Amino acid sequence: MQRPTTPLRAGSVLLGLLLIAGAFLTAFWITPSYVDRLPDDVNAQRPLAGTFTTLLDGQALAQGNLLGALKHNVPLTIDRNVKVVATSGGSALVSDARTTRAAGTPVEQTTWQYAVDRKSLEPVDHHPSSWSVVDAKGLTVSFPFGAGKQTYTGWVPETATTVPVTYSHSEQRSGLQTYVYQATTPASRITDSQVLAGLPKALPQSDLKLLVQFGQLTPDQQAKLTALLPTLSDPAPLSYTLQGNDTFWVEPETGSVIDVKRVQQRTAALTAPGGTLVPLLPVIDATYQQTPAAVSSAVDDAKDGRDAISWVGTIIPIIAGILGALLIAAALLIPTRRRPTAPTTGPDSFRESDN
Repeated sequence: MQRPTTPLRAGSVLLGLLLIAGAFLTAFWITPSYVDRLPDDVNAQRPLAGTFTTLLDGQALAQGNLLGALKHNVPLTIDRNVKVVATSGGSALVSDARTTRAAGTPVEQTTWQYAVDRKSLEPVDHHPSSWSVVDAKGLTVSFPFGAGKQTYTGWVPETATTVPVTYSHSEQRSGLQTYVYQATTPASRITDSQVLAGLPKALPQSDLKLLVQFGQLTPDQQAKLTALLPTLSDPAPLSYTLQGNDTFWVEPETGSVIDVKRVQQRTAALTAPGGTLVPLLPVIDATYQQTPAAVSSAVDDAKDGRDAISWVGTIIPIIAGILGALLIAAALLIPTRRRPTAPTTGPDSFRESDN
């Protein structure tokens, strides 16, 4: 007669089942919910550098030197810091702070805060009421985990508008396979108060007349400005538009932006009756890109994130699942012990002894 399953066998089977269950939980719940998302300790420095092909010198303009206010081929640097300020469940409060310098002199400082989903990086409404955030639409600081070969919606903070961010192709960038996305921003009115604070608010009529005579205006623009001048106050208030082209190199598994290149133009304009903008002159024409150090740092961050996802989401569950299966198999192979057979007793045994 066989004994019931031994404690060793039962313990091995139980431990094996726990390991297999843990593997499934780690791969399909813990990783998507707690690993494959924006960490709460992000504090990334992403400096950029390039050139102001054209830059309006506000100080020279304020002194009445309109023709001398336009500078050319000025070195440009941007100190950019992207930081997770706080988290609440699946949402994160992210700060995007930038300081732009022309030949070392600060010309613009901006800070935007967004409430984003920690996996999709899309804006969220369900966040703590104490968070002060921009009412953004679309992607703001990065791409989603598991970025796809598709078109996303991107946010343009200077104009508070959205643009399509379209997948273009895949290519190697600094040793990583990346998806390349492109976005084109059509000429749109700048509305952000931080950006407008660094731009001249108005121009005297005398400067506007100089632009008609000596500015780089098309004949159509000259005619519109000449007709508009009598209707304007002195000084005449200015509006501004922004247009540009952006290219992003993205590590798809983590959504990390490995590199970015921007070509941007900002143009001063007058508002005609009916709200139509009449362009006057470029105030910024710039091309800039992440520095090699920023690219290297982004690559390291992407590799760390990818390794964490791989270990927790794939390698550890596979190891745990294999160990669990081996334990169960070993338990089933443990030989069972039989109860010893009791000696025979009764009348027949007595007869044998009598003989």
